[in-house]
Amino acid sequence: MAAEERTFLLETPDGMSFVVSEREASQSGEIHCDTICYDGQPIDVNVEGNTLAKALHYCKKHAYSDDHDLRAWDAKFVSDLDLETLYDLILASHKLEIQGLLALTCQTLANKIKGKSPHETCHVLNIRGVFTPELHQEHSSESCASHTVLAAMKINANWWHLERKLVDKALRALDIVRCQDFTGYEPKIDGLVRHRFSDFNLAFFDLDKETSFSRGPPLNNKTPMSESVMGYCVNVVSLKVRESDVGFPVDIFGTVVARDTEDYRCVYLFRRERDDPQHISSPDDMLSLTDPCRGLVSENRVYFEIDLKIKHDGCADKDFSKGILEFERTRLREGKAIMTLELGSWLSSVELLCAQVYNPVEATIEINVLKGPCNISRVAASTPGNFRDHIILYEAAGGSPTVIGDGGSVPLSRRVVAVTREQKLALFLVGGDALEYLALTLGHSDEVVNRRMGCAQVEVKVAWTAVPARKKPNMFKAVANQLLLM
Repeated sequence: MAAEERTFLLETPDGMSFVVSEREASQSGEIHCDTICYDGQPIDVNVEGNTLAKALHYCKKHAYSDDHDLRAWDAKFVSDLDLETLYDLILASHKLEIQGLLALTCQTLANKIKGKSPHETCHVLNIRGVFTPELHQEHSSESCASHTVLAAMKINANWWHLERKLVDKALRALDIVRCQDFTGYEPKIDGLVRHRFSDFNLAFFDLDKETSFSRGPPLNNKTPMSESVMGYCVNVVSLKVRESDVGFPVDIFGTVVARDTEDYRCVYLFRRERDDPQHISSPDDMLSLTDPCRGLVSENRVYFEIDLKIKHDGCADKDFSKGILEFERTRLREGKAIMTLELGSWLSSVELLCAQVYNPVEATIEINVLKGPCNISRVAASTPGNFRDHIILYEAAGGSPTVIGDGGSVPLSRRVVAVTREQKLALFLVGGDALEYLALTLGHSDEVVNRRMGCAQVEVKVAWTAVPARKKPNMFKAVANQLLLM
């Protein structure tokens, strides 16, 4: 005789009670967890009763249906929902981890606003306060001397609070819809994770827009430090694949994006298409990062979004590393400027090495061969006495040095290095073997330096620029109870 299926009692804050079976409860990650140690006492579910009733109706249908294709039923289920109920179900399914219902309701809302601008989205969903005045602002602009207006304001006060509550639901639901685009199953933790920046409400924020800021102005030694530079910025020293679940070598393509609190916009550090992957043959190989288009300011946090894939000829490409890392200045140990960030995800473990720079200035480097030929196998930069945390500006492919003739230039993959204003820049050029090298120490007044390297004559040009204390754009707007990143 089959054992009788267990049931559980659920209670909502507004006093409604529901009895659900084990199969129904398993549709919700949160309720299922609460049933593991069930002792007969009601399980508190922080969702309004009417909303929970609809969510459980979905769970029951999907738990017991013999029909494996429920698309028609799902379409009918969401077609009968008004906007507020749709918002409520998005919020409830997100909280209760009912993944099927969350995907269904998010897609329904996404379809309503597909192809629409943020202004048009607010119009379609009747969201006030983002690009138009909130209701209370419209009332306050009317004549306060009018007793009729004052009376109307009192009568409509409750209605205004209801509308404000509806706007709050809409904005929270839109944020969840946006985040669904970059939420996915992570095999290493056997769960769902967000792999992009999501610290604020992103209902109307363009995550793919690049920063409009550029590199700072030429450094003027007569300008007071407090007026010319930020207090902190970050050098991204290296990014390495420390572990690969599919072994080595691997051909990697994709993106690495940084964001800071200056404008939260994209600053690309790595961007390769599928037809131009980087060949990584061992854990010691570094990804060929590019220079950020401006200094990464670490007054608060710097976020790094990693989305790397491996190329497979003849079969589908695979996600290799996907997730977000945070450089937080306050987490640095006293007296230390180096932080190692690690991301274990999908098929790899990657290591990002960052160095904080105090009172930074930036050096943009150019290396020319005046008289050749000149063999160059590697160019690295650091601060004097700290070569351990050097930044690779150039490394010849295949281990063989590059031969550069008269009038040629070293094809640096990175040209910009930040150093503390009180420090100099150390530059190392390695030739065809370890005995052929050139070491330079460059101060902020050095712009052009000529030196011999073996039989060649090499010219090093350095342009010094400030990391300016810019006037930040107002990126935030408070609407209802939400802080929107715009």
